[in-house]
Amino acid sequence: MEPINHPEMTDYEEELRQTVQQGTRKQDPLNPHKYRYMKAFDDLPKDNTHIIAIALFSFRENEAGEPEPNNYIVTAYQKEIG
Repeated sequence: MEPINHPEMTDYEEELRQTVQQGTRKQDPLNPHKYRYMKAFDDLPKDNTHIIAIALFSFRENEAGEPEPNNYIVTAYQKEIG
């Protein structure tokens, strides 16, 4: 996973990892390769309660011409929910 450059997310890379690994996942109804992950945390700044991550899942060809996963997080942010 590449480091996050957004100032509010820079110090929360481990929480982002937990969000993708343990959070709730919802598939986008218009793009079946796009998923939204969400997980609550108690220690986020500015009254934020959750980390949201948007990920795309796809494949690309490797040097041998075989498909390999090309999965990545498009964006991640903190949000107050509830």
